[in-house]
Amino acid sequence: MWKLKRRDFLKGLGVTGTGAMLSGNVWALNRLEPIGDTLASEYPYRGWEDLYRNEWTWDSVGHAAHCINCMGNCAWNVYVKDGIVIREEQIAKYPQVNPNVPDANPRGCQKGAIHSTAMYEADRLRHPLKRAGERGEGKWQRISWDQATEEVADKILDIFEKYGPGKLKTHQGSGNQSMVRQSGPARFAALVGGIQLDGFTVVGDLLTGAHLAYGSPLESFTSDAWFDADYIMLGMINPNATRIPDAHYIWEAKYNGARITSSAPDYNPSSIHTDLWMPIKQGTDPFLAMSLVNVIIDEELFKPAFMKEQTDLPMLVRLDNGKLLREEDLVEGGSDEVFYHWDLNSGQGVKASGSMGDDDKTLKLGDVDPAIEGEYEFDGITVTPVFEKVKREAAKYTPEETHSTTNIHPDIVRQEARHIAAANKAIIMLGYVTSSYSNCLYTCWGYALTLALTGHGGRTGGLDTSWVAWNHPRWTELSGYGGEKSARLEPGGLGEFLRGGMMEGARQHFDNAKLKERVGFDLDEMEEMVNESIDKEWMPYYGEIKGMISIADNTFRRNKMSETYRDEHLRQASELYVNINVRMDSTAEWADYILPAASHYEAWDIRTQGYHRFANIFTRSVDPVGESKPDWDIMALLTQKIQERAIARDIGAIEDGDVTRDMHTIHDDFTRNGELKTDHDVLKHIVEDSPEFGGVSLEEAAERGFIVMNEHAGANQPLKPDEPYNPFTAQTEGKKPYDTLTGRITFYCDHPWFEKLDSTVPTARNYAGPEASNYPLHFYSPHARWGIHSNWRSNKYLLRLQRGEPNIYINPQLADERGIKDGDRVRMFNGVGEFFAQAKFYPSIPVDSIMMEHGWEPHQYIQRKNMNMSNAIFLQPLELVGNWGHLKFIYAMWNANQHIHESCYDIELARAEDIAEPGTV
Repeated sequence: MWKLKRRDFLKGLGVTGTGAMLSGNVWALNRLEPIGDTLASEYPYRGWEDLYRNEWTWDSVGHAAHCINCMGNCAWNVYVKDGIVIREEQIAKYPQVNPNVPDANPRGCQKGAIHSTAMYEADRLRHPLKRAGERGEGKWQRISWDQATEEVADKILDIFEKYGPGKLKTHQGSGNQSMVRQSGPARFAALVGGIQLDGFTVVGDLLTGAHLAYGSPLESFTSDAWFDADYIMLGMINPNATRIPDAHYIWEAKYNGARITSSAPDYNPSSIHTDLWMPIKQGTDPFLAMSLVNVIIDEELFKPAFMKEQTDLPMLVRLDNGKLLREEDLVEGGSDEVFYHWDLNSGQGVKASGSMGDDDKTLKLGDVDPAIEGEYEFDGITVTPVFEKVKREAAKYTPEETHSTTNIHPDIVRQEARHIAAANKAIIMLGYVTSSYSNCLYTCWGYALTLALTGHGGRTGGLDTSWVAWNHPRWTELSGYGGEKSARLEPGGLGEFLRGGMMEGARQHFDNAKLKERVGFDLDEMEEMVNESIDKEWMPYYGEIKGMISIADNTFRRNKMSETYRDEHLRQASELYVNINVRMDSTAEWADYILPAASHYEAWDIRTQGYHRFANIFTRSVDPVGESKPDWDIMALLTQKIQERAIARDIGAIEDGDVTRDMHTIHDDFTRNGELKTDHDVLKHIVEDSPEFGGVSLEEAAERGFIVMNEHAGANQPLKPDEPYNPFTAQTEGKKPYDTLTGRITFYCDHPWFEKLDSTVPTARNYAGPEASNYPLHFYSPHARWGIHSNWRSNKYLLRLQRGEPNIYINPQLADERGIKDGDRVRMFNGVGEFFAQAKFYPSIPVDSIMMEHGWEPHQYIQRKNMNMSNAIFLQPLELVGNWGHLKFIYAMWNANQHIHESCYDIELARAEDIAEPGTV
């Protein structure tokens, strides 16, 4: 960074001091000379103040955002002096959607505000490196890009020749979220048929219950759509800490008259500002949802018109076998994707339009008035509407019955159910911590039912799933190679669990009998269902690998059973492990080759994010540090070398199922025969050829720093220029069917596995927790305020704003029982392992719980034993279901999460010998 030279500083100080002594002005020596009335006289020039004035001079100003897995996506000005970024600040020029909605400005947080320092820190990768010792030993040889890419290219070709296609994992992690940066590795993976795991479920971020209900977990609200809500429930989300640029809309909605409530185990930074904090017991959210449903039904607060048109609650279910009544039951050769209502007007069963198997794609009821209650005879088959099944299940969950489970008093449940039913627009917000639990599906499904019963959908509210998937056809075509060839897409939780050897940890930690009592299945049943799902090709799994290219993914830190996971991957990827990264993180440390990538301010790029309509432009404010390169340029270099070496080795097209892997033309294919050689070429193509950007030129976009997307950005319905985006208005207003089996919001699933686990309708299930093991303390690990996963977790400025080392949060009562004081180092342990951390008192956390924000790097822990080494997980079998309408493997929509909050621990004061070694924190 730019700094005043010491010699110049001392010289200036000397001149200032001499002048002070000659003038006899003592004030000048300590720089506190008072200034008179500056309104009446001109401000005096004082030379020493130039030290400060010069801090606000620069050579150029660029634009950027921060493209890691952050939900903000905020436009920043980047100030450059002498080729170095000296600071950044928010652009803060986003236009207002309409005069009645607050604008989005300024957008930003403390993580973005220190990137100008983070990009120059000691862990920044500057040159290609080759391992010079054993893996993980930390011995490196600096090599040229030509040597690195040639050696990697030959090893990739060796893998194809020795083992065939499908043995190279090319996973790109959540560190790459911008379009150009993401496109390079994704296009490369499509060309080589590399294994790419689902980016949501590898980290346990997919709200599967939302897909089950609505047919998409990626259709949600922009944050400005919160403003006109009159009821918002923060369910398992802490936006003041994890949605910093958007949280103001919640509190502006409160100022506008909305009721804001929070259900959280701890009195967190968002809960303290709400109208009501409901101190729910950890992991019991499905029980709260079902108790709300119980009250809504019992007090007849439901809205029949919405239920009949928008949901499957009127669909007929056979009483003899519990299956939905299908056309194939009534007509020989009939469809198994056509369903029926009972029409109260005509007194007979009628076909329901809009299902997957029906040609009439509308939700319009016309003259039909579907029954939602009763029993009927239809061609000799006794049937009843789905709503009757829902009522029967909901009757089990009275507020009195769930009180001991959730810790929410029955009066509060009834009060909030009535508020939700009376609201004009009600939103229940679910953060990504929801999907960290094995009962995520039940939580989402139960809240979706709560909202549907009370008529909340489209403009009147609904489930906020924290993501809107905008329509970007050029980006999709580019990264997916136009669909001509594809990467081997794989369920994230499933792939990580199996390839990472995590079953061993699950069996060490969980008591099988206790687990079944808690969650409805044991590990043996889960394993059988995993195998069945793979055998029936519901979920793809590509087995062991021989090589691995890891891009922007700190996989050896973030995965549970992390040491076992790392050892398994290093064993399997015996031929090659390449890491493409901005910094030397815990995953790069173990690589054979490291290829340094450009950071946010050093490349041309563009990024959108679902909370707002603005596409932020990255203008390559400075040249990349050292020899680092943009991700697209790295993959272009690598494909060029693969093509050269394939031709030299006489390797042509390699058969891979229905396609060929053409290593001898891979560079030509990657760059479109030289059309897209650099990140700038790619950005120009995306910006100027994409309909959602309205024909703006790259030059215009780069000058402004962002683009306002137009109506073409909406995937489900148009993004209107003067309205916030509310999900599913195409369904509530346009009567377009949902992307579900019945074409409606789904609350009945007669798949055999849902039947087996007594989950055909929304219900409640526990998570594992202490009751499923032999360790007494609940444990959860939310997102941190001071980093995005492991990014920025070691930044010196952010460390100064917290304890500066890994810490757990503990209730003082529990601490007193264990002889622990605030600031003590403690040992957290279970049957899988242990880790050490500093104790931080947190009175609002339950006495039987421990909380620890995630993302700390292993090298920041005592003995390098990080939290994830002892965190055991299992899979939710229902998330592996396939062959049932919209329940099939869909990348980023439907597949199994890596559930990270099932483990539990015990705690004790750390022994002196455990924390006395020089390598400890």
